[in-house]
Parts: sequence; C-alpha cells; structure tokens
Amino acid sequence: MSAPPPLNSRSPLSAAHAELLDDLHAFVRAEQDAANRRLMEIWRQPLARKLAQGRTQGLVRIVAGPAPNTLWAHTDASESNFREGDILCLHQGDAQEPLARELTFEYEDERRWLLRGRQALRAFTDYAGGVCYADPDAFDLMRYYRQTLDEIGDSPSGREILLPLLAGETPLEFDERDMNDAESIARAAGCNPRQAAAVAWAHGALQLACIQGPPGTGKTRVLALIAHLAVARGERVLLTSHTHTAIDHALNKIHEHGVPLVKIGRIAHASGLNPAIARYASFDAWEERPTDGRSGYVVGATPFATCAPHFDRIEFDCVLFDEASQITAPLALMAMRKGKRFIFIGDSKQLPPVLLACSVFDQQTHSIFTRLTAPQAEHCIMLDETYRMNRWLADWPSRTFYHGELRAAGANRERRLRLSAIPPRYAAVFDPEAALVFVPTLDRQARNRNRRDAALVADLCAVAIDGGLTPQQIGIVAPYRAQGRAIRLALEARLGRDAARHIVADTVERMQGQERELILVSLTTGDPSFLAAVAEFFFQPERLNVSITRAITKLILIGPEAPDPTEFQPETLRLWLMQYRDLLAACRRVAF
Repeated sequence: MSAPPPLNSRSPLSAAHAELLDDLHAFVRAEQDAANRRLMEIWRQPLARKLAQGRTQGLVRIVAGPAPNTLWAHTDASESNFREGDILCLHQGDAQEPLARELTFEYEDERRWLLRGRQALRAFTDYAGGVCYADPDAFDLMRYYRQTLDEIGDSPSGREILLPLLAGETPLEFDERDMNDAESIARAAGCNPRQAAAVAWAHGALQLACIQGPPGTGKTRVLALIAHLAVARGERVLLTSHTHTAIDHALNKIHEHGVPLVKIGRIAHASGLNPAIARYASFDAWEERPTDGRSGYVVGATPFATCAPHFDRIEFDCVLFDEASQITAPLALMAMRKGKRFIFIGDSKQLPPVLLACSVFDQQTHSIFTRLTAPQAEHCIMLDETYRMNRWLADWPSRTFYHGELRAAGANRERRLRLSAIPPRYAAVFDPEAALVFVPTLDRQARNRNRRDAALVADLCAVAIDGGLTPQQIGIVAPYRAQGRAIRLALEARLGRDAARHIVADTVERMQGQERELILVSLTTGDPSFLAAVAEFFFQPERLNVSITRAITKLILIGPEAPDPTEFQPETLRLWLMQYRDLLAACRRVAF
C-alpha cells in the first residue's frame, strides 16, 4: 500500500471547513441540551406516576458491592423499563437531590442490581437507610466532543485528511494488487462473490471504504476477514462502534482468525466477550502486545475510550467501524483522529443514530455512514445474499429497501416453520405456507401498552413451544418498553418464569443484530388518535425493517390497520404509511 502524503505542520482552515466544524459543535451542544431537558422532565414528574410508567425502580436498600465503586441495589416488587447498560441516578424521593449519579447498571442477580460508578461511595455517605429509587441518568459527554473537534480543527491530519473526507472533497484511491489478492483469499475462504468484493474493496482502500450489510448478509464475517488481512499486512487496527455489545460481537468473530487482539475499556463492559480475549482497562496494561513496529494487531474500544490519556500517543493504521449507520459524525471523528484509513460497515436502511434534538425525518442524515455514502454511490458496496431469512421473508424488505437486490441464500432459503399439534384456533397463524402473518390488534384503544395483545403473544409462544420450538428460538419485538414489560409479565403467567426468561422480548433497538426462528412483532398501538400523534416514530422505515428482519422462517405481526396516508403530512410520512400498508398486504391476515 502506498503511504499517505506528508502533512504540512499547519495548513489554513478553509471557510467551508470552519463552517463544518461550527455545525458539528452546534450539533453536539443541541444534543446535550436536549438530553438534559429530557432528564429534567422525567425527574420532575410525580414519583407515583414514574413508578407506574416503569420510569423509576423502587429499591428496598443499597449495600456495598463486591469491588470499589460498586454497590448492590435491592429492588422492590415494582417493574421498571431499565436494562443492563443503562445509566442511573439514585435518590430517596427527589431525583434532583441525588444520592449518586452516573451509575452503570451492570447486571441483575435475582432481585438485586450491581451498579458501578465514581459516585457509588458517595451514595453511602448520604444514604439514611430504607427505601430509595433509581431514575434514568446520562453521562455528560461534552468535554470529549469538544476535545475531538478542537483537535481536528488544530491538527494537520484533521485539516488535511478528516475534514476534506467528511466534506466529500477527497478523491478515493484503491490499490488494485491488494484488491486482487484479498478477493482471491476471500473466495478461497468460502465468501460469496459480493462478500469477496467487499473484502477486496476494504483491503485495497487507501482512504475510505464503505460496506452496506443488510440483515443476515454476513457483515461480521466480512469484517473479521478484513481485520485479519489488515493485521497480516502489519497494520494496527482500531475496531470501534457505538456500543460495547457491537464491539464484543465483532471481536469474538475476529478472534476465530487467531490474530493478536484485545478489548480496552472498563472490564464490566465485556460480559458478551469471549473469555479467551484479553481485557484491560488501559492500553498500557496490554503487556503482550506486539512491539516490534512491524506486527499488526486489533484493539477494540469505543470512540470515547480513545479520549483517555493513555491513548494520546497511540496511532492506528486502520479504523474499522461496525454498525456504522448508528454512529454520528462527531462520534466517528473521535475515533478517526487516531487512524490513517477508514472502513465503515453498516446499513443505512437499519436504525439511525438515537438523537433527541432533531426530527425523526432528519436522524439518518446525521449518520456518518449516510453522510459518506450519499454523495456518490460508488463509495459503497452492498452485500446481497441473506443467509438468515427464507425467501418469502426476504422478499418484502428486498423490494422496499434494497431495490430488489437482496436475495435469500443458503440453508434457510426454502425452509418453513413446521410445528406439530397446533390447536385449530391458531392453525391459520402457524400454517407453514404463510411465512408472514398479520393479526389486527385486539385493543383499538391501546396506546403504549396493550395487555390483550400481550396475552395473545404469550398464547402464541406457548403454542410454538408445544409444537416443537424452544423458548430460545422465539423473539418478541415491541416499539415501547411498557409493552415489552407487559409481554414479559404475560409470558411469566403463561409459561412460568424459567421458560419466560429465555424468550427475548425487547425494543427494536435492543433486538438489532439478533435473529430467531420465530419473531412476533407487537406494535401495541390501536388508538387512531395516539397513532397519529406518534406516527413519525411508529412508521419509521428503519425501525420497521429491523423489526421484521429478525425472523428466520416465521414472522407474526400484531398491530393496527394501515391508516389512510392522505390524512398525514409531510410527503415523507405518507410514503412511510404506504410502505406499512404494502407490508400488511404481503402478509396473510388472521383476525381473532
């Protein structure tokens, strides 16, 4: 690979680049302000209302944890929306007078939660004993973003590489010999033609390569081979994403190639990581890393980890982004300032970044992946064979989101869900000939919680288990945490707690990247006026795409009838409604 051109010590910042930096500064300030306002709105609500809505968890007591900066929070009988990884604030009745803030919910052990954070010890200082409560909280990340953007504006690499690249001014170059070598290796490893082309695209890129990976197309396999070839060439690779879960999943796949690799970050953020992969709180602690200057390796870390002092002197040859569609430009730049060339793997037709300060219609435009691929289609190559969905499930998302180019392949292509001993009441739902089934909601007044639909979901799960599926082969997607909670309670009542806990029932955001033989989507809302009020969120096509593409052989969609698109504005929302109507038309309709 040719070396990048030398950088001047200080090139002038053009007016266009100065404006770009100002826009990025304004964007992160707006997001932080919106996050603060949202927290205050929740904190100021009456405690009883927050408990009823699942926005607060009651705690009977807190005690010292097993390690410094940890504590055990023993929960009461209330059921909240919180999940492992959430950030919490502890208080004794008023969240604006906290016992401790910025505590990470690490894991649940029976009826107690392990919480970790710098203020854990402070909680015991002010804790008077008795009941207390956990409210949502968030980290103040502004200092990391300011550090990043200031460094990019001041550094030669920021001025001459990153800003021109982000502005779409950089002509992309590829080394054809490296591309040919990589493609041959990928084909020999069993990659399909488009996967092999994507590996070649990334390996030969001198500045930038983007790979679009629709659901089930093997993007993690492609990512792992890209990392392996980079390390074999002596490159130091930073693997990063917006969540620890995504990083751990990718590192697990790369580990299969036997390359030197490590996860950097708080040890608690590695619960999904293969135990054979080394984990350290800082890069300096990785004493086994190659130090001869010629050997490559992979470091997995979040963009925020690169702001730690021990990363100041570390540079990478390649920065590899996973789930890039959910990463904003400022967050991407945080990691990019440590590298020389950049590989983005994601899917702009799946979930965009979670943003608070802009409309749902604008969220996708803030994705670094969308920003880099939108100006010129040749910047991106798409994987086109899904090994997850059978061909009947793959047809609608292919036509709707991928220009008809996504095709079912492999062992699942012709498979159907065939169960035994189906009760007559549910025979039409579980007919093997119907891969997609639509069931109109049972409660036309329901808003963000629908207990009748939750009970139906539990019944359908019980029928599927009696028919031969294991609980682990079933997944449930709901747009609201309140409905996820209602479904979990219904599952416990119908199946017992042990079986119910093996069925994943969660929001779209937490289901991305997962797959199950049978997926039930409980869209919950039946009230037409409420549906109109939440239409921008409810009918967002990226959310719909992720929801329905988790299934391998069977999708059961329970939700509202399609509203009349002509009654909605703007035109984009009408298009989303027509897509939803088209989805329902592709399903077998079964009414109860």
